[in-house]
Amino acid sequence: MASVQDFVVKFNNGEWEDFSSIFGDDINTFLSFIKKRGFLFEIDLNSLYDTDEYLFNSTLKMMLEVDPSYLTTVVQSYLSDVIIRPDGYYLKLRDQEELSEFFKDDQYSREYNDRDVVKSVMGEDWWEPYSDTVHDLYDDIIKVLNDKNIQELASRILEICGNQELSMDDYHSDLFEELSDEDRNFTITESNIRDIINDEDSMKSLFKDILNDIYHQLRNMGDNAYNQAYTDEVYKVIWNELSTLFEGKIEWESKKLENNPNTLHIPFVKIQNLYNDVMEFLNDFNGYNETFIDYDGYTSMKTYWMDQHDQFLTIRLSDYPDHNKVEEYINDMFTDYLY
Repeated sequence: MASVQDFVVKFNNGEWEDFSSIFGDDINTFLSFIKKRGFLFEIDLNSLYDTDEYLFNSTLKMMLEVDPSYLTTVVQSYLSDVIIRPDGYYLKLRDQEELSEFFKDDQYSREYNDRDVVKSVMGEDWWEPYSDTVHDLYDDIIKVLNDKNIQELASRILEICGNQELSMDDYHSDLFEELSDEDRNFTITESNIRDIINDEDSMKSLFKDILNDIYHQLRNMGDNAYNQAYTDEVYKVIWNELSTLFEGKIEWESKKLENNPNTLHIPFVKIQNLYNDVMEFLNDFNGYNETFIDYDGYTSMKTYWMDQHDQFLTIRLSDYPDHNKVEEYINDMFTDYLY
């Protein structure tokens, strides 16, 4: 009778059918047999892949069940986008946008496409889903300024039009009427600038004319603050979903390019449970023509599994950003747009 070693050699050569009857034509019986004899890890998976895809999945699955640490070999041999670090396995991303591939791509059943949203938020370009968000500049911007920014605004107005005669023929408000002389002229000074800023009609009158450039700059700032606040919320929602697959946030590795002054910045993210993800794939496609090795990477392997089970990540978005967050960004951005 052939030795265990002989069976392993034949198996590696794709000759399973020549001796399968000895094991009741049951691959698992054979694998259990050589496992007990200590020969399981002499199976040549690469040779096996060329001859029988089904046997590849079955054998790899048993190897990982017997010795979970064999996952390190699996990563080094078959998962080109995974790197091993002392604290676990990390997915090496092409760019941050690659994370969008784990999200649902459905543009028909919802108002927005999850994958497109994630790609936009994770992309390098500025995401601006909203425009014309400032309905009333005084109410939406001026009224929410903190004292520091009110002082900055006062200084800027004085710089532009302070201590010069302005005519009531050009600017209209009850306050300007009170400040005007018999020739219907008035002057903006350090002593009255705060009163003017606190008076809505006066500011709106100035914004229409002498402060028109600032008016447009602040409207633009308002849109940016609104979009940034909304992006922050969406980003949190996205990472809440990604936390089911990954641990922590993206980490960056800088790599100097040879004969090139530029530095390459490579994003990585720690995989939550690579062993479970691999075993899940092998369990579900054991016996099908979907071989683990065909996917050559974690992203392609995992997203194929998600597609087959309709388990892509999804996000639920609010229609508006948090108002307090918008006001926070308005105050943070204010001086950058004032000059």
